[in-house]
Amino acid sequence: MDNLEDLSIDLAGARVLVVEDNEFNRVFACAVLESMGLANVECARNGREGLDKVESFRPDIVLLDLMMPVMNGEEFLLTLRADSRYHALPVLVLSAVVDQATRNALFAAGANDYIGKPIDRLELVARVEVHLRSHLALADLRRYRNRLALDLRTARGMQNALLPTPEQMSAARQNYGLSISAVFKPSSELGGDLWGLVPVDENRLALYAVDFSGHGIAASINTFRLHLMLEDMDAQMGFPEAVLEKVNVTLKQLLPRGQFATMTLVVIDSQARTLSLVNAGGPAPVLAEPGREPRLVGAGGLPLGISLKAHYEPIVMAFPPGSQLSLYSDALIDALDPTGEPLGGEWVAKIVRDVMTDDPAETAGRVMDAFASRSPGDCVDDVTWVQVAG
Repeated sequence: MDNLEDLSIDLAGARVLVVEDNEFNRVFACAVLESMGLANVECARNGREGLDKVESFRPDIVLLDLMMPVMNGEEFLLTLRADSRYHALPVLVLSAVVDQATRNALFAAGANDYIGKPIDRLELVARVEVHLRSHLALADLRRYRNRLALDLRTARGMQNALLPTPEQMSAARQNYGLSISAVFKPSSELGGDLWGLVPVDENRLALYAVDFSGHGIAASINTFRLHLMLEDMDAQMGFPEAVLEKVNVTLKQLLPRGQFATMTLVVIDSQARTLSLVNAGGPAPVLAEPGREPRLVGAGGLPLGISLKAHYEPIVMAFPPGSQLSLYSDALIDALDPTGEPLGGEWVAKIVRDVMTDDPAETAGRVMDAFASRSPGDCVDDVTWVQVAG
């Protein structure tokens, strides 16, 4: 193909470096490249000059002679490939040497292709076009991947900013006598889990844990939606059942069919020493009271966004001094153990019994260690654990 104007990948702006000591061959190669519409061409007369041109010109492809003074083609290749920046730069060797041993050595040194001399014009056009297409397509993919990675890192930072800050958790301890620690581990760059705390009044603090179906970008967007909703409902947090019913109606209208969220909302009264718990399909929290074994409480409830008729009832329980409450995402109960069976809620309660300390942060860390050892391999779901000690 002589004309590059109709190619889906625009090669006309590609940069080509010709490293060739023979003037006739240089002129011929440049004429062929020009006939292809490739006008951005630089030349070098030996390997050393060629390396300097690679640095200054940054070519998209190199046409390389083998037999040259100062530095030959094989030496050029070895030096070029030693630089990690140029591992992917395509190099086409042009040479009259035809023995297989030499070709093997060139490919081992990093050549991408070989064209015999005297150079056939059509072969040169075809091979240059193929390698340029591949190189530019891969370069576009790398740029896209880098932009996507940057966007994901930015979004990850934004999502982490939704979570309570250390200052907020310190204020909860100072104002309500509640020590709070949390672990948040998305399964990919972004996740569908969210947890938060909201002061209700001078005696009451609300805590919630949310898990949207799925994970990744779509689930993450839903966490931003929900966070905005809950910010507008601060004044209603003292009535957790009303909050969940309102959120349910809103999500039913927003979420596509098949998507939903589970949410556990707890209001702890530091004066009455009680907690009011409402669960919309989330895993049963673990409640540990002084003198009693940690146990699962408050299971059940329809997930949010499924039915407009969903109704939620609060469960009120004692939360005396020394009590602890664990809120967590379903990753910990749905993950499979080494035998292929789900870990389940009772496993979570047992782990809390085994590892719980007076320090919520230490307890959360020990639970995560136990989870990692019991469910080997990468977790396919987002993991959240919130430990509250009164």
